Amino acid sequence: MSLNAILNSGISAMLAHQTALNVTSTNIANVQTEGYARKTVEYSAIALNGIGTGVEISEVRRITDEFIAKELRLATAGSEQYKAMSQIYNQLQSLLGDPAENNSLTGKLDSLNSAFAALTIDPTMAVSRTAALDEIANFGIETDRLLTKIQSLRKEADNHIAKEIETVNDAILRIHELNLEIKSGVQSNQPVGELLDQRDQALSEISKVIDIKTYAMSDGAIAVVTDAGQQLLDFQPRQLVYSPAAQVTSETVFGQVTLNVYDTESKTIAATGLPLDPELQSGSLRGWLDMRNMELPNLAAQIGALAAGVAEQFNAVHNANISVPPPSVMTGGNTGVLATDAHGFTGQATFYSFDANNNIVASYTVDFDNPGTTTMADVIAEVNGALGAGTLTLTNGALTMTAQGGAAGIGIGQETANPSERGGRGFAHFFGMNNLVSTKINSSYDTGLAAGDAHGFTGTAMLEFIGPNGEQPISMTLDFGAIGGTMTDVVNAINGGIGPYTTASLDANGALVLNNASGFGNYKINVLSDTSDRGATGVSFSEMFGVGLKYPSDAGLEFMVDPAINGNPQQLATAMIDPSGTPALTSADNRGALAFQNLATQSVAFDTIGGLTGSTVSLGDYAAQILAKSGLDAARAESLQSDRAALTNEFQNRMQEVSGVNMDEELSNLIVYQNAYNASARIITTAREMYDVLINLV
Repeated sequence: MSLNAILNSGISAMLAHQTALNVTSTNIANVQTEGYARKTVEYSAIALNGIGTGVEISEVRRITDEFIAKELRLATAGSEQYKAMSQIYNQLQSLLGDPAENNSLTGKLDSLNSAFAALTIDPTMAVSRTAALDEIANFGIETDRLLTKIQSLRKEADNHIAKEIETVNDAILRIHELNLEIKSGVQSNQPVGELLDQRDQALSEISKVIDIKTYAMSDGAIAVVTDAGQQLLDFQPRQLVYSPAAQVTSETVFGQVTLNVYDTESKTIAATGLPLDPELQSGSLRGWLDMRNMELPNLAAQIGALAAGVAEQFNAVHNANISVPPPSVMTGGNTGVLATDAHGFTGQATFYSFDANNNIVASYTVDFDNPGTTTMADVIAEVNGALGAGTLTLTNGALTMTAQGGAAGIGIGQETANPSERGGRGFAHFFGMNNLVSTKINSSYDTGLAAGDAHGFTGTAMLEFIGPNGEQPISMTLDFGAIGGTMTDVVNAINGGIGPYTTASLDANGALVLNNASGFGNYKINVLSDTSDRGATGVSFSEMFGVGLKYPSDAGLEFMVDPAINGNPQQLATAMIDPSGTPALTSADNRGALAFQNLATQSVAFDTIGGLTGSTVSLGDYAAQILAKSGLDAARAESLQSDRAALTNEFQNRMQEVSGVNMDEELSNLIVYQNAYNASARIITTAREMYDVLINLV
């Protein structure tokens, strides 16, 4: 070997070991840097004509494990999904309160039951009556508060969604730019390890929000897709597009998150894109979406169903009893019932007139099973013929009973042996003649209509069948003027329009029941518009049958005692009519109060709603089920988050073992590379000394 070759060999070695020392020192400097992957140097011999002439660094290699990195990203997405859900659930548990205390739904019902139990001791006491009415109001205040807060939490989740989207969009564009830099570095044979670290850091940011995976493209670039296969980045980046709702109510239909192509030259986003919501399987974005779209609305529906149940039961008792003195006028709610409709009742109801001393002046029992009594007009004519013209009037769907012929008061009683019933409610209860509680929407949609009854609607209703993530497989227009005249025609029209996805039917109480097909369990009917009107009563199709997103949750809003009764507690119906008594009504009669007290243990049939399985239980037990389910859901989210976090930590530890900087190892390498550098310098010194000897010989 020539002296030049020895000298060049030493120089190349010095340069190579100097690079190794730089890499090692960089590793040591970044021992605490998050996302930093340690680097190692790969040496290769320099050969000329088969003869070794030195050494060079062929590659500064970044140490990582792509399999672990992939699993870490998916585990992170799972952890962040349930972390987001737990954040909302924790707030919910605080809102719902402790079931053992009187500040929860169960506590409010317990206080309500206790107040009516106290009223049975002496129903004449104004204090007891006022206390009972106050407890009804307190329960309504609680349901209103909870439902309002639930919508606030949905808005909070919606805001998180918008913020998370900004994070993802920034990271996608950053990865795209890094891809370009990495490709340039690879093509020019420049080290790209730091750029790869930055790209992995951006991928980690996205993986917290969306479940992603990557695959290699040309020259070191990567493509990013969701775990379900939606493209976030290939040769062209995409951007997530979403506009958060300005305000959120039970009827809010949120827009979908879409993936739109981004033009890097013009810096513009395409106007249309592909929906992302249904494709997401995990990540914090999935957690916020699930809470906003399913978990919170489900809880609202459960609370609404409870409020509707409480209203129905208390109104049933109040309509079956009477105040002392009795009212002179009773006006029901707008039921949408027409005078020409079949009355739809079975059994018997008795209509009374009372004098100023609470004695019965006149009474008339309507036998609804009498073949001669077929329509509401027949019922009205019979009662008016017996008690005086104008006693019963039906105006715009609302029935009014007025004392006539000098009578001081009126009342409606159920016959004990054969009580009247339509849609599971007695005559007075069905029309809401003496309701104690009112709610924002109806508390029952048992219309009492039969399949062959005339539907009576004019106008149209536009319906859409939507999924929890905004999926809209189909919409339809229900044109009542073109579908035939009966309820069977209405049901058939619905099934013809959205039948592949849900099946409509009319149950024995006249309620419209929708059974979703398999795979569409969380889908709901949204009412886009409804101009229908039943017989000019002002009652639309969706209002009469409770079709739309606000049902039944809004039954817990504006839950209050009738203002007239609240202003005069003596109008609280705590007595029963004694047809043979003189007087027929007494203020000391506590039979009505006892009926209210019995509601504490009376079983009520609740349908499956909001993920809570249907059951026949007391109102208090149903409230307890709501709290228990919410608690279990919260515990489940916390447990899953803990499990996913443990898995994430395990993958992080394994990645650290592979990619992390080991100080002992790096210090050892530092000594090796330093000694090698010194040895290379010694080779150069020796070569120079040999040159000096040769020169001196000359």
